[in-house]
Amino acid sequence: MNYKTVIAIYMRLSQDDGDFDVESNSIINQRLLLRSYVAKHFEDYELLEFQDDGYSGVNLERPGVSEMLGKVKRGEIDCIIVKDLSRFSRDYIETGSYLEQIFPFARVRFIAVNDGYDSADYRGDVAGMSTAFQNLMNDLYCKDISVKVKASLRVKKEKGIYANGSCPFGYCKDAKDRHRLLVVEEEAAIVRRIFQMTLEGVSSYKIAQQFNQEGVKTPIEYKMARGIASRTPKGTRFAWDSSTICQMLRNAAYVGDIVYDKYETPEVSGKPRLKPRSQWKIYGNHHEAIIDREIFEYIQQSRGTKKAVKYERHPLIGKLECGCCHKSLKIAHTKNPYFYCGSRYMTQYEGCVAQINVQFVEQYLLFGLQEEAEKQADIQHAVAEAKCKAQQELSGERKRRKQLIKELEDLQKAESGLYERYAFRAISREEYVKEKQDLEERAEHCKDRQKEADRRIKTLTALNGDGESGVYEYMQNHCFTELTKEIVDRFINKIVVYDERSIEVEWNCQVTVQPRTLHLLQSP
Repeated sequence: MNYKTVIAIYMRLSQDDGDFDVESNSIINQRLLLRSYVAKHFEDYELLEFQDDGYSGVNLERPGVSEMLGKVKRGEIDCIIVKDLSRFSRDYIETGSYLEQIFPFARVRFIAVNDGYDSADYRGDVAGMSTAFQNLMNDLYCKDISVKVKASLRVKKEKGIYANGSCPFGYCKDAKDRHRLLVVEEEAAIVRRIFQMTLEGVSSYKIAQQFNQEGVKTPIEYKMARGIASRTPKGTRFAWDSSTICQMLRNAAYVGDIVYDKYETPEVSGKPRLKPRSQWKIYGNHHEAIIDREIFEYIQQSRGTKKAVKYERHPLIGKLECGCCHKSLKIAHTKNPYFYCGSRYMTQYEGCVAQINVQFVEQYLLFGLQEEAEKQADIQHAVAEAKCKAQQELSGERKRRKQLIKELEDLQKAESGLYERYAFRAISREEYVKEKQDLEERAEHCKDRQKEADRRIKTLTALNGDGESGVYEYMQNHCFTELTKEIVDRFINKIVVYDERSIEVEWNCQVTVQPRTLHLLQSP
């Protein structure tokens, strides 16, 4: 059986040049280049394509590259080909780690066409100085561009030039001057109504609830109508919520000001941090106001800030989701704490989760994990036996591969001797052609068997690996009597709650339980 080489071509275009709606020409050009290279240099292969259109190369948090690396981890890819090293990653340390450690360990060949890099040229050694220097230059390029872009935006904002990618609800960019904001009267009417209702003492919850009852379009729906956004609602429709109302009430853009320099990013690709309000910078009277300044200032003072009681964040927050509107569940810190859907007050959906006991959910999830651990413990012996058998097969395959290499060398020597016999007229041309054809067929068959042995060795090597730590191994070294953030992050991906009788638990890959509906309480 012939073994096809599985080749993955990867293409990336940065966010500055990318287009999320249509496939860009740059991606098309990369595909043509890589497909042409594969067709010219490979035979008998299976081609896979991965791409990230509109993503930065400063890190590997991209859907396309994540999917590709997942297949590498599972041993499903033999070779990766990119246009150049910067398409894969611009991070110097990260790129070096993959080229010199991860890919060689996974037995994956890596080729960067325009950089002239092929990991097959460095087997048993590390890449040359030119490759390391190229990686470093890609990394420095990212940092240099980041600094220059930030400096350019800062200068524009200090001059009163609007340089944000989007504009606040109630405004649009002037078609003739994209740095100028114009009032959208239909949206501005909603903004004025929100401020007026707040002046009358209506809470943000009540405003959102009333808007949803009246069917008032949300900001994202207005953007979609103008063709500047595309999104799918989590539930059956888009809905107003109190957080949106609060953000609008705090937005100084509605009095004509531009507030900038609110965030700082300590490092390239790092997470932005909010500065103290005293350090924010304001450019006043930049554009037409929708709200009077006196009204805006009065609302800021009247709303004030409440001293909230600090509770430790529950480990399940962020994992729980309402089965009706698909919004994240919140927790009520009462005598008997419970999870609930905060959106139900505003959306008025009958199916939204009203209340589900916290302790009950915790105990159920712990029971499920302990049950899974017991199941894994039962198969440990079988796994150990399978690994032992795989190790024996691996040893046999390696011996067979050595024999095949020796057999191929003998055939090559025989072919060389055959030519010498023909050259010295010891055999006729017909005998030479016939014997040469026979030797070539045997050599080709030997190569096929060698490829099959290589494939078996690769598969058996993966089977003998330690793999990811499952529930059983984790329980041997950790306390498993309470639900901690570490346990939740490790074993639980998502929990969809429909009502007090059933939830749906989506375990992550380290738990073999398949996602299914789990009945918590039996109906009477």
